[in-house]
Parts: sequence; structure tokens; C-alpha cells
Amino acid sequence: MKTLSFRTQSLIAGLIVLTIALFFITPNLFSNKPASSPSATLSSSTPPTETKVATDAFVIKREIITDELQTTGTIQANQEVELVSEVARKLVRVYAREGSYVSQGTLLYKLDDADLLAKKRKTALQEKLAKLDEKRFRELLATEAINQQEYDKVLTNLNVLQAELAMIDVDLVKTEIRAPFAGKLGLKRVDVGAYVTPSTVLSSIDDISRVEVAFTIPEKYASEVRPGQAIHFTTENSSRPFLAKITATEPKLEANTRSLLVKAISDNKGGKLVPGSSAKIAFALHVTQDGILVPTQALIPNAKGYSLFRIKNGKAERRVVKAGSRTKGTVQILEGLSIGDTVLTTNLLRLDTGVPVTVSTIE
Repeated sequence: MKTLSFRTQSLIAGLIVLTIALFFITPNLFSNKPASSPSATLSSSTPPTETKVATDAFVIKREIITDELQTTGTIQANQEVELVSEVARKLVRVYAREGSYVSQGTLLYKLDDADLLAKKRKTALQEKLAKLDEKRFRELLATEAINQQEYDKVLTNLNVLQAELAMIDVDLVKTEIRAPFAGKLGLKRVDVGAYVTPSTVLSSIDDISRVEVAFTIPEKYASEVRPGQAIHFTTENSSRPFLAKITATEPKLEANTRSLLVKAISDNKGGKLVPGSSAKIAFALHVTQDGILVPTQALIPNAKGYSLFRIKNGKAERRVVKAGSRTKGTVQILEGLSIGDTVLTTNLLRLDTGVPVTVSTIE
């Protein structure tokens, strides 16, 4: 076995010593860990600062909430009829101007009554003679010159003639078509000289000083309707809301639709409400004095319902809530919140329970 020379042994020993020295002096050369700077060492000894999420908030106040039912209805005239004649006769005069307003009892149309007037004159002359006979026979009866039977015949003849005169007067009244109530006349359907019958419509008349609003509601709300309740409605030709009061309901539900027919009355000063037009109706069902409303964007839908975030001790807290009726931009909260709570409305995707928040804007 060969023995290394002293010089070779000294060289090897020197290399070993140099390697050990380098290991202790520069340990990072033999380690996979990154070198630590003084600043990194300082920051590791200081606890990290929590990042706050900026968000807007809404403070819950006490609200009066009206639970409304939205439905549609039809505007009708307070009273409306088609004007017809009771008898078949020729039309000889039109007094009313179509489209005009008339008062109750105004003469509108006149039918031919020449034969009735002639018959009345003839019967009146017969009545005059019968009166003279009745007077003469009554005097004779007082002196017993005639018997009671003879006098009764004369008296009966007088009564028959008077009854015939009354019947003629009734027929004469039927030749005059008058306004049954105050209202607005429709368009004229016939002209002078036309032969009219009870099936001939002369015109129409509508009382539009007030209008009826007829609408239906589902059966689940049928017990909520009471006479005197107020409803609000709008029409296609006016954005201004109108007020009406419920006057009556049908005594039973409509079998096919399971709905209840309701009628309300509204004043129509100025005639802005036109019969036959549609109405969008808001019918108040319940009024809550201590209601809670939050902006719609605060709600977070999930499989079980809704949740939202409120501020508690400067941090976000998720709350499961029960939502109620909605209005434009707001939703009623039935359970899960209290008056005075602060609800977060923006940056909701970055929030969770325990996340610190800073409020940018509060309403």
C-alpha cells in the first residue's frame, strides 16, 4: 500500500479546513432558504395590519309600510242608459244637441201624437156631456124621480170616460222622450221622420259626474275588502293618481276565476275619467306602523332565502333575514333585523362575518 507524501497530506488537510470555514461563514450557500434581510426580520416580529373593506351603509329607521295589491279594472259611468221609445211612432222633433250635457227631465225627442190629441178632444167632449147627465140624474135621484140603478149607469159612464182620458194622457207622455237623469248625451242615432220602435236606439246618456271603478281581487284577499276603503288608481291618459272609495262587492266569488268583483266610486270633476278606459289600481291591504325597509341591493339570495350584512363592532356580520313585500328599490324585512341596525349595501362580495369595514357613505 502506497503512503501519501507529507506534502499531499498537508494539502488535503488544508482543503478540508477551508471547506469547513466556508460552511460556517456563508451558510446560505448550502441552504435552500432565501436570505433574510434586516427589514424582513423586523416585519416578522411586528403583527400584520388588518385590511378594511370600504362599503356604503344604510341605517334602518321606523317606516310606515302599506301592503298593497296591484290589479287592473274598468272605469264605468255612474249611470248609463240607451234612449228608446216605448211606442212605435214617427219621430217629429229632436230637441237635444248630441254630445251636450242635459239636466234630468229635459225633453230630448218628440214622437207624432196627432191621433192621440184628436182622441183626447173627442173623449173630453164626451166627458163634458157625461158630467151634465150625472148632475141631472143626481138631482132626479134626490127627488126619487129615478131609481138608484139608472143613476149608477150614468155615473159609471162618466168614470169610464175619465179613465179613457187618463189613458190618453199616459200615451201622450210616451211620445216624449226625456232625460231620465242629468248627464251627457251620446251621438244621435236617428233623424227626424224616422219610424221608431221600442227596439230603435235613439241615443245614449251617461252620468259621468262620478264614475264607477270595477275590478276583481283574488279570493285570498276577499275578507280584506270593506265598504268605505280607499283605493288609488291611474289611467293611460293621465299619470295623476285618482282616489275612489269602495261602495259594494258581490256577495259571492266568481266560480270560474275564484275572484271577487268590487265596485268603487270616484268623483270626476272636469270629466278627465272616460268610461270604458282601463285603470291600474293600488288597493291597500295592511298598514304596518313599525316596518323595516332596506335597499334591494343589500339582499344576498341563497338556496334557503336571503341574507345581508350589518355592522357589529366595526366588522361585518352576516344575518339571515325573511323578506316581505317589495317596493321600487326597497324590500320589507320581516325577521332578522331591528330598527337602528346599519346594513351594508356595496362591496358585498368581499365581505364575510368578522371582516373589518370602513363606511364610505351612509344613508
